[in-house]
Amino acid sequence: MKKVQFLFVILFLVSFCSFGQDGYLRLDNQKKIVYTDVATLEKSKDVLFQNAQKWVVKTFGNYENAVASENKQSGKLVLKSYTPLSSPSFEYLRYTMTVDCEDNKYRVTINEVEGISKSQSVTPLGKKQNDEILEKEILLKTESGRKKKSIAEESLNQAKTDNDQINQAMYSLLASLKLVMSADSDL
Repeated sequence: MKKVQFLFVILFLVSFCSFGQDGYLRLDNQKKIVYTDVATLEKSKDVLFQNAQKWVVKTFGNYENAVASENKQSGKLVLKSYTPLSSPSFEYLRYTMTVDCEDNKYRVTINEVEGISKSQSVTPLGKKQNDEILEKEILLKTESGRKKKSIAEESLNQAKTDNDQINQAMYSLLASLKLVMSADSDL
């Protein structure tokens, strides 16, 4: 059974990471960054909620620091936390993650994502980062000088690397939660 769960998580990661490795961030209809996952599992709302709580402890260590609010009756757990990131522009990501549990189903949403640089400056992430990629792609195509083209290409690659690292970090969080939520036994 563990092999099946492991393969399930690998397939989940591959499908999401292949989508996200184009240098663009996932945006919702309001052009804000969002990552979601919905899963159907044969587990009660209470078991799913407990599994989410266990995942928080396992992932973040300090439950009280990570959890902004929780409501066991409604099955809702809201986290506000950080994830380390190794990208050219950001050292950490700060985000809000909401886990909604129902009988036989859970939904997780990650939004309000901000990048924190080495100088501790905070950058809200979303449409602006995708627009910058598009602008840099156009600049690279129209640049004629070799030196300027090389600089434009380096700038584009850095921006795409930033976004790809953000996508990878968020998908990794979703995948690790999925693994714990679908586990058959105690952690």
